[in-house]
Amino acid sequence: MDRSKSTRQQDDDDMDRKPAAQPTASVPEFRSVSIMAPGAGSTIPRPMSLAGASLKSAPEVIDKSSYFSAATKPDSKVERSSSASDIQSNWSPTQLRPVPAFYPLERSSRFVEEELSVVVSRVSEANRLLSVHAVYCDDTATASMLTAENVEMHLSLWKTSGKQEGIVIEIQRRKGDSIAFHRYSRCILDAAVGELDFEHVEQHGEDLDLVYSKKVHRLLSLEPSEDAGSETENAIIAVEIAHGLLMKDRMDARQLGLESLCLLTDPKKTGITTALIASRVVLLGTAQDGSSVAPEEGLMFDESPFQEIRQTILSLIQFRRIGDNDEFEEEEAESEDEEHITVLHNLALAVLANALDVIENEDLLAGSVPEDAPIRARAETSESISERFLEEAKEFSEDREILKTLISELGKANAKPHNACLSAKCIGSLCRASDKARRRAKDLGAKTVVQTALDVGTRTHLKLERECDKVMKTLNNTSTEE
Repeated sequence: MDRSKSTRQQDDDDMDRKPAAQPTASVPEFRSVSIMAPGAGSTIPRPMSLAGASLKSAPEVIDKSSYFSAATKPDSKVERSSSASDIQSNWSPTQLRPVPAFYPLERSSRFVEEELSVVVSRVSEANRLLSVHAVYCDDTATASMLTAENVEMHLSLWKTSGKQEGIVIEIQRRKGDSIAFHRYSRCILDAAVGELDFEHVEQHGEDLDLVYSKKVHRLLSLEPSEDAGSETENAIIAVEIAHGLLMKDRMDARQLGLESLCLLTDPKKTGITTALIASRVVLLGTAQDGSSVAPEEGLMFDESPFQEIRQTILSLIQFRRIGDNDEFEEEEAESEDEEHITVLHNLALAVLANALDVIENEDLLAGSVPEDAPIRARAETSESISERFLEEAKEFSEDREILKTLISELGKANAKPHNACLSAKCIGSLCRASDKARRRAKDLGAKTVVQTALDVGTRTHLKLERECDKVMKTLNNTSTEE
């Protein structure tokens, strides 16, 4: 017993005397991962994976100048071929830049395996049909685009390499309404990959939401007719709200006021009665139409805000200013205030174009009113209203003729096609409504200016082309009659 106990104790002592294990020096281990090539693990390649084959091939230092300079090696797959497409293009890049490393592409991008000339022709034609003002750069294969809704976009063409060679079309929104951006970008990207029906867009290019607009117009026509007094009162309240926004000092409030007037003068969005009242406020500075109204139907309201609305519209169109503020010249350096004034100038032209169109087509609009709706007798014709507007606009604008200003704006069609399109619409409405306005437009040399703008619209802007064609027909019919 004692012997076994002593043996166990000796073994324990031997274990205690064993030297401790010496720790070995740690050695760093390097591990690497490889990125799966596009299409190896999935059937649908994503544009995000087109920047490169793997991280091993990426340089340690990114040379930014190589991606943003025009000195890139030409690629035989994307060389321009004049016979690749029957569509005449306003854009002719001959080489593309590769997608930079670690550059995340926008979700509004598409990949297409087509010749460069085909893709460029499709994009250029889509911009023309959608009436998008595009400034193209052949060196960098990019385009700066502006829509009629003042949405700024930037389009880039990238070259891909590796197993998936082709072209990536990317569109970025810089400013403006995101919903309108998605409408336009979807059409342009569909056109780039060959999925856009150009004939359908050419027929309905003036309104991308044609089906939606028809449904809204139908709902407005089926809406139960209100009492004439209440409908007029609601329209006047809406105009007074727009006046309150216009008179504020903040540029965003003024822009919102002009956008409200754009809606109020559009019968497709607000109804005929409201559009007529708002149009008279814009053109004549009064909501009264001079018709015989019973005393119980008459509304007592202050018309001084309506005079201020007309004065603001004319001041923005004639002088590019509101009230007694400094006038902004287009040649001046682009500043934040000048940028806002440019937008307000465009909106003022849109309001005037809507108002003149409503007054010109008042008879047609009255014919679409339901039979049970109240119709007020007209005291003035479109001709008398147009001539009165021309005379009073000259008095309020320091003897500047509004027709001369509109023709001058139309002469800048190459640089500002959206403003030129609205000016052509205003000139056409005035000339069709008044013989006096047509003769004065001819004396101011409108035919030459309209013909030049028509050529610009034929190349780049569908809406401008159609409006100028209408004006030219009106002026030519006048010459034939004389």
